[in-house]
Amino acid sequence: MKTMTVKYKGHSYSADTSLLGRVSFLLHDYNLVMRGDKVVVAVSGGADSLALLHLLQAVDLQLHLLAVYIDHGLRPLETPHEQRLIELCCKSLGVPFMVRAVNVQQLVALEKRSPEEAARILRYAALEEIRLEHGAKIIALGHTADDQVEEFFLRLIRGSSRKGLSGMQLHCDRIVRPLLKENKASLMDYLKSLAIAWCQDSSNLQRQFLRNRVRLDLLPFLEQDFNPAIRHTVLKTMDILGEEESLLDDLTVAAFSRCVMPGEQVVDGSQRPQLAIDMTLVECQPAIRRRVMEKCFWYMAIPPTYQQICTLLDFLQEGENGGEIHLADGVRAEKRGPHLLLSRPLEKGRIRGSRASGQDIYLPIPGPGCYSVPEAGRDLVLKEVPVSSYRKKNENQLFLTREKVIFPLLLRTALPGELFHPCNGPGRKKISRFLNERKIPAKNRPSWPVLVSGTEILALPGLQIDHAYRITEETVTVLEIIWREKQD
Repeated sequence: MKTMTVKYKGHSYSADTSLLGRVSFLLHDYNLVMRGDKVVVAVSGGADSLALLHLLQAVDLQLHLLAVYIDHGLRPLETPHEQRLIELCCKSLGVPFMVRAVNVQQLVALEKRSPEEAARILRYAALEEIRLEHGAKIIALGHTADDQVEEFFLRLIRGSSRKGLSGMQLHCDRIVRPLLKENKASLMDYLKSLAIAWCQDSSNLQRQFLRNRVRLDLLPFLEQDFNPAIRHTVLKTMDILGEEESLLDDLTVAAFSRCVMPGEQVVDGSQRPQLAIDMTLVECQPAIRRRVMEKCFWYMAIPPTYQQICTLLDFLQEGENGGEIHLADGVRAEKRGPHLLLSRPLEKGRIRGSRASGQDIYLPIPGPGCYSVPEAGRDLVLKEVPVSSYRKKNENQLFLTREKVIFPLLLRTALPGELFHPCNGPGRKKISRFLNERKIPAKNRPSWPVLVSGTEILALPGLQIDHAYRITEETVTVLEIIWREKQD
C-alpha cells in the first residue's frame, strides 16, 4: 500500500494513496458523512455508481447504506439486466436494495421538457422522497471529475456566472459527491481489481444530448488539437474560480461586519432598518468597497447601480457633513461626521414619486407559511413541495426552484425603475412596463409587491417569477407561491 504524508487541521500523518484511501480522506476532510450515518446511494449499474457503493461500504465509518435504482422507463431492454446486476452486488455487500420507477414520458408530455431534463428532475425528487421515507441523512451520487469537466463546458456554452463555472459541489444540502475528484478510469481500474462487472448505458452514446456531444466530440477535439491536458486544466480553473468567489464573499462579509453598523429607527410607530457606514470602508480594496456598498443597498431593499455605488463611496469620503443624497423608495444617505447613514426618515407615504400614501408593503418572510398582507388585502402563502408532485391549479399560483432560495425573504413594494427578468422572456424588463403589459390598472401598479431573496427578485406574486428561479432539470424541491384574496 502506497502512503504519503499529508497535513490535516495542523497535524501531519501518513495517508493511503489508493482510491479507497483518497475517498476515505475526502469524506473526513470535507465532513461529507459522519460515522454511523444512514446514506441513500443512487446506483445505476454503471462503473461510477457501483464503485461508489463499494467504496462507501469499505470505508471505516460504519455507514448504513441503502442502494436505490431509479427506473426511468426509457431503456426497457437494458433495465432488467442493470437491476439484476445491482441486486447481486448488494447481496454480496449486505446492503439493502430497492427500485423506484418514475414516469419520464408523462412529464415530457405534460411540461414539454426534454427526456434528459425530465429524467433528472424525477430522479432527484424520487431520491429525496426515499431519503425522507427511510430517515436517511444524505444522498450520495457518483459524479466524477470527468462529469465536472463536462459540466464546465455545458455551463460555458449555455452561459453562467463565475460561481456556476466553478462546477458541482462536493456537498450541497442533502447531496454529497464523494467521487468528484476522481476520474472514471481510476474507478474502472478499481472495479477490475475486484473482478466486479458493470453495465454500459446505451444512451451515453446518443449524440442528440448536448452532454454526450461534449464528451464524445468536443473534449477529444480539444485534447487532440489544442491541449492534451485540457481536463486537468479545466479542473484547476474551476477550483480557482470557486476559491476566488468564496474568498470575495468572505472578505465582503468581514468588511461589512467591520465597517457597517446595522440598526433601526422608529417612524410612525414602526421600526425601520438603517445602516451607519464607517469611513474606514474607504481603506478596503476597491472591489471589496463596491461589494460592501452593494450589500448595503440590498439591506435597505433598494437595487444598486454601479454609478450610485461610486457616488455614495465618494460622498462617504468627501461629502459635506449634514449633506444628503436621495435614493429610491424614500432611502436617504446622510453624511454624519465619519459615517454615512442610510435610512428612511420620512413618515409613511412621503417618498419621492407618485406612490399613494399607505400602500407601501414591507413584510419580512422568515420561512414557508401564510402571511397576511393588509396593505394589499391579500394573503401570501409559501409551500414546499417535491418537484414530482407540483401542479398548477389556478392563476394565483407560481412555482420556482426551492434550492436557489435563501430565507429570510422580503415582500416589499416594487421600486421605481426596478428591473426583473420575466420567466422565459428575452431579457430584463422594467416592472412598471411588465405590469402595464399585463393590463394591471394604473392605480395598482405603484404598490404592486415583489418577493426578494437576498439580492435578487424571485417573483411578482400572482403574476410571474424571475427567469433565474425557474424550474429546471436540477430542481429537487419546488417553492409554491400563492397570492390570494385575504381569508378571515
